[in-house]
Amino acid sequence: MNELFILGEVKNNPMHGYLLHQILNAIIGPTRKISWGVLYPLIHGMLADGLIEQVADEQPDSDRQGRGKKKKLYTITEEGKMRFFRLMEEPIPYSPEYELHFYTKLKNFELINKELQFLILHQYKDYLRYEIRHEEERLEYASKDERIPAGEQQYILIFFRHRLEKLRFDEEWILQLINSHRMNEEKTGRE
Repeated sequence: MNELFILGEVKNNPMHGYLLHQILNAIIGPTRKISWGVLYPLIHGMLADGLIEQVADEQPDSDRQGRGKKKKLYTITEEGKMRFFRLMEEPIPYSPEYELHFYTKLKNFELINKELQFLILHQYKDYLRYEIRHEEERLEYASKDERIPAGEQQYILIFFRHRLEKLRFDEEWILQLINSHRMNEEKTGRE
């Protein structure tokens, strides 16, 4: 997911590592952070693999007070563009990182064709349905399990119902997004 993020960010705009770090941390949220110890080895690996390259920033670093030292920018290579599209096409493995990976793909929708956009949206819908079925099964099991003390069971059921409601809300959202994409596609096709 981090590789896809970097490739998507530098596909249209060369960026400094510092800016990549800021944007990625803003995306993953306030409780999870990507460290420099994770980001820079990833960047160096991508440089070694020929997916990105360094170019000099044409503007001097203002923090250096006119001493003229230039920062390095990262930009995508042709190999990186091919890798970007392969990563966008790959199904996302079901894992705790699924939603974050999906949002990384979603933010890159302007860079891919409509067919791939629909595929990614439908894959997310399928993932949500998988999670919904699992939550429904957990809810049913917990409501019938007599080994769980009644007081504990009450709060377990509250949590499971809440999670199920959130998943159903997300499912409705993705169905609306799919429908909106479909209507835009039909409208574009008629023009």
